[in-house]
Amino acid sequence: MLEDTRIKIFLTVIECGNFTAAANKLGITQPAVSQNIAELERLLGVQLMERARGEISLTENGRLFEGYARQIAHWYSVADKAFHPDPLAIHPTPVAPVRLKLDDGSEASVWASGRDIHIELD
Repeated sequence: MLEDTRIKIFLTVIECGNFTAAANKLGITQPAVSQNIAELERLLGVQLMERARGEISLTENGRLFEGYARQIAHWYSVADKAFHPDPLAIHPTPVAPVRLKLDDGSEASVWASGRDIHIELD
């Protein structure tokens, strides 16, 4: 499965509300969770979480990064499904993008893949 372990751990900590519960859910140790969050914070150069009495709360930067982390996790999932499709799923025949003329004279391409809608402006 295609994923970024640190992002998965970050999102699991948010979901579970603390490092210990996230570690249990992920099947790793609590120090491994702490190390991965610390590494993310080091790489980003910001504090993502406030830690108090076994619970976490997101900092302003943590809330901002959460949005990016969810998008990254989503696109990893989309890419993984593209290269490892479910053999039992029904896959409709791909449809070429629809070209639309916009009011300003430019054009846009619109297409769907899976449950995602894509728009590309030319």
